Amino acid sequence: MNALITLFWRLAIFRASPEHTPYSQSVFALVLLLWSGLQLLVGLLQQGLPASLLLGSQWIALTVLLGGTFIMLAFKGLGGRWLQTATSLVGVDVVLSLANLPLLLSGWLFGPGADWVQVFILLLVSWQLAAQAFIFHRALNVGPFLGLGIAMALLVASYGSVAVLLPAVMAPAG
Repeated sequence: MNALITLFWRLAIFRASPEHTPYSQSVFALVLLLWSGLQLLVGLLQQGLPASLLLGSQWIALTVLLGGTFIMLAFKGLGGRWLQTATSLVGVDVVLSLANLPLLLSGWLFGPGADWVQVFILLLVSWQLAAQAFIFHRALNVGPFLGLGIAMALLVASYGSVAVLLPAVMAPAG
């Protein structure tokens, strides 16, 4: 397990690439299980919405991300890379969610007035976007800026899907 977390950390800091990820369905299932547990914990630390609704929105976003990745890899004739790419994307999300937990706990303890927490969460989201861009750059054999464009497009598609399917998640707190 430590080797996997180290690998995903190295992916998050651009020191490893998706081809270093094991080609294993059981590793992918384990990473998805870890991701689900972390998303449930993150949902419990959020304020204003039920954890089940937040977990559902995360699953929708992940489905769009992994589905879009599958379509792009298949379009380029690189469908065999999907499992490693998907494992890398979810694994980086696990590592950055672990880094996000202290911030969410701080926000939960200090209440909604802790704007500094939101700034650090925004930085982590930006970091995740950059890590996804790097993974797409390597997996799809495209330039780094096109990788960033793909990551941003999938982020917008994920938010759009969540907004359409679970509009309560996007409603302003009040």
